[in-house]
Amino acid sequence: MAETLRFDDFEGDTIVLHFGGPEGSIDAYTLAEALIGFADMARAISATVDPGTDIEILVEATGPGSYRTRIRRTKREYGGLLAIGGTVFWGIVSNYIYDNYVKNDPPPQVIVNADGTIVKTGKNTIVITPAIQSGTENAKKNPAVQSGLAKTFAALEADENVKNFGITGSIGDPAPKFNIPRADFPRIAQRSAEIDEEPTSRTTKKRARLFILKAWLNHAKRKWSFEWNGEPVSAPISDAKFLDQVDRREVLLGAGDALDVELHFKQNHDKTLGVWINDPASFVVTKVLRAVPRVP
Repeated sequence: MAETLRFDDFEGDTIVLHFGGPEGSIDAYTLAEALIGFADMARAISATVDPGTDIEILVEATGPGSYRTRIRRTKREYGGLLAIGGTVFWGIVSNYIYDNYVKNDPPPQVIVNADGTIVKTGKNTIVITPAIQSGTENAKKNPAVQSGLAKTFAALEADENVKNFGITGSIGDPAPKFNIPRADFPRIAQRSAEIDEEPTSRTTKKRARLFILKAWLNHAKRKWSFEWNGEPVSAPISDAKFLDQVDRREVLLGAGDALDVELHFKQNHDKTLGVWINDPASFVVTKVLRAVPRVP
């Protein structure tokens, strides 16, 4: 008989992972690798749906049954409240995992109304709130989310004692919200070639206004000191035409003046967070568009 699932009734910022099999038989390495993969996935989802928020995933308690672990989400270092509430966040995580589990089923029947989205599959009817549905769709766009999910199920697949995996809201729940049987672990663990081949670095060009802190008024390839968006930046200037103008004193510069420039730099991809991070050693000003005198 089909059941109705809801992913909007978690208890605050906690979720419970259920590992099915003979009681107490899960290997310590399996558990560690699965939790690392799950934490990577959750942090990547957090970076996608709540940019700028870094979270910690804490193992808070273990429970009865085959093996259950309660996980709590907390804001890293900064304290205070998380912008995305626990009910919505863990709903997104659960819905993302479940969606990967049933995605090869026949096309589901989808009904959208004022209360959210109702998805009827061959297995269950799922009630999804608009916030959870929107967050799940955004999470699908981040390859780091799929990478973390794949890592979790690859670890579980490697341990024959783990017979199923599920998620629920409380250690004491008689059964998980849903169970994924061992037979489906390989399919969920399989990462697409496109994800494996995602580039890990790229070169970026941006127009920027750089405030001059220290200048080298010659053709030496020394790095000038600038401020960009409130952050210090060191970069040489390779624009020979502009440097010639400086040599001929056609352009006069001083501390506090600014340059509108084309700035080239490299970025490295953080797979855990699913974001591109600037390489501070790679900044180069390739073209100076104009000098901007400081405001007195």
